Amino acid sequence: MMQTPSLLCRLGRLVFPVLLLLAGSRVSAQGLYPSDESYRTAFLERCTEAAEAMANMQWKPVDTRVRNYLGIVKLATGIDAATGLKYLEDAVADPKPVWGCFEVYAFMEAVERLGDKLPPALVEKIRDRLAASFTADFGFTDNHMLQIHTARYLFGQRWPDGPVFADGSTPAQAQRDSAAWIRRWIDRTVRQGMFEYDSPNYHHLYLLCFASLHEFSHDELLRRQTWMIMQVLLAEWATEYLEGTWVGAHSREKYDQVLHTHEHTGAATRFGRLYFGAAPLRPELAESEAVGLAALQRFPALPMIGRMATDRTQPMILRELKPERRGPRIHYGEPTWKYTLLAPQFSVGSSWGDPTDVEQHRWDLTWVSPHDGSTVFFINPSMSVPQLHRYFEDPLDKLLGAILSTRPYYVDPNKWIEPSPYEDVFQQDGAVIDLYDIPASSVHQHINGFFPHAIAEKREQDGWIFGRADGVFFGVWTSVPGTWHKEKDHDRLTIVHPKTAIILEAVAAEDMPDFDAFCARMLKNRPTFDPATMTATYTNLQGRQMRFTHRGGRSVNDSPVDLRNWPLFEGPWLNAERGTGIITLQYGHERVVLDFNTDTVRTEVLP
Repeated sequence: MMQTPSLLCRLGRLVFPVLLLLAGSRVSAQGLYPSDESYRTAFLERCTEAAEAMANMQWKPVDTRVRNYLGIVKLATGIDAATGLKYLEDAVADPKPVWGCFEVYAFMEAVERLGDKLPPALVEKIRDRLAASFTADFGFTDNHMLQIHTARYLFGQRWPDGPVFADGSTPAQAQRDSAAWIRRWIDRTVRQGMFEYDSPNYHHLYLLCFASLHEFSHDELLRRQTWMIMQVLLAEWATEYLEGTWVGAHSREKYDQVLHTHEHTGAATRFGRLYFGAAPLRPELAESEAVGLAALQRFPALPMIGRMATDRTQPMILRELKPERRGPRIHYGEPTWKYTLLAPQFSVGSSWGDPTDVEQHRWDLTWVSPHDGSTVFFINPSMSVPQLHRYFEDPLDKLLGAILSTRPYYVDPNKWIEPSPYEDVFQQDGAVIDLYDIPASSVHQHINGFFPHAIAEKREQDGWIFGRADGVFFGVWTSVPGTWHKEKDHDRLTIVHPKTAIILEAVAAEDMPDFDAFCARMLKNRPTFDPATMTATYTNLQGRQMRFTHRGGRSVNDSPVDLRNWPLFEGPWLNAERGTGIITLQYGHERVVLDFNTDTVRTEVLP
């Protein structure tokens, strides 16, 4: 049986040689980490904290995936190891006939990581159950497929002559096929963007899988490729990280997560706090179990990424491109264009393009606050079987029932997630124009706005709603008035009109004399909206005139916005052009060029 390397050996293998080149480079002492060593030390301390906290937790029989993660971390750390072993033994003995993606990945990781801490008889049972679970079903979403391919690859590497899989593949052939799939995913992502992008609920699964491959693969080329894509996935997140909160637009966010900024924010968000700091780790919160595995992996991000995540001295504009939507019945899908203003006190972020992806959070204002739920956004809670049918292959007469079995909120007229096919968005600087053109056939004819009770003061005048909250002032203009409904933690503004324009703009409170001056300044701006042409105009606080037509053109100061040449990444620290396969990370005097065409890393020290 292959033995798991010692912790010291594993940490040595994890440190990709390029880090040695960076050790002596000059970097700007900004953010939380004035030196490379200060970042590495803080990260490892957080890993220890997370691993010990998770190892001391007990499983409550609700989600069996939690049991698997807790079992691994207990055995790996030696904290309550007997309970950890029982968790895994019980999971293997569970009569569930076929393991899904979450089980096959977790158990293959357990075999690789725990080594002789697992009894040989249990390892044999795991091997046989894995082989029986490797069917022709690879799942629908990329995170499902990556978990399965990671598990199949590692299985084939460990047991090349092991039992034939349920789909008829030999382990050796499955390893080759999965390696090819993983390489294709990396190549497509660094050229076209990530399909399941910036997900607070699923992004961590990509990090876990690539970290496993980097640590355990015997193929040095694959280890290099997974190291490189990990830096991209972490750097992209770091640029949208604001004191523990992942700001901007998101795909794949749950209906209840979208209302929170501190507490129930999604399983992935714990990983941001693990890698970047600037906020309490909070491993005791729900959906934190997977962070224990990441704490064991200790995958080394470039220290410059820690600085990117915690340097919030100046506002910045970030642009990103995501690939065309895909599904069984999508004949034409636009890409997704992301735009984010990130300032030290707040963020305004949005996404434009095909708006029918499930569980998508289109846009919001989020600000730094000691209070949970410090965010404002609007949504048309649309729902329809034809919309779902673009993505799911269930028969039409059974589709809604199948969705409601896992997403009962979908038909809720006051739900807070899912994009609307009737919504279109445009952003410039800290201003967003949100247009709705809702047909009479739509089940839900209204629009809801989320205003948390964390807002210290609200005023209404001339179609504007002005808000003062912590370090931010903001204004929301609606083309027609709405009705306020007081909820437990927020106020809901409901607008019932098929053709509606909403404009939001935010500014740091310190950039205005006071709230009165801000309100007076905003009242000088008189937005216009023509329902006949579905065109809105607005001149933002930077003096830029935005003109936007629903499903039509966007212009700033009469210059059309060129979506055809939108960058894959653009900002002060992370940049890439679409299709090139070359991604540049830069902070201070340090530049790292990731060339996925040649699978090489070039480091430079700038003047």
